[in-house]
Amino acid sequence: MINQVLDVNEALVAKILYDFDYQLQTRFKSSLFQFVLATDELSDGMFHETVRRIWSDTGPQGLRSYLRRELGLLEDYRAQKPAKLIS
Repeated sequence: MINQVLDVNEALVAKILYDFDYQLQTRFKSSLFQFVLATDELSDGMFHETVRRIWSDTGPQGLRSYLRRELGLLEDYRAQKPAKLIS
């Protein structure tokens, strides 16, 4: 039974990360792999630990919310980038 629960949790995390990867690909022409590389460079390799901690503390809704915020930050950065190049 415990193995089934772990498998369900792992499947849910994988699905959420797959959806996040899809958003990265369609909105930013990037990928989860590129995002993790960039994020880990800034956070000393903590992306996976952050995902595990958020999942443990808040479950699937919390993880989805966290990843939506990350997408929002990327949107904000993209919106500001052209302005910096122009000024």
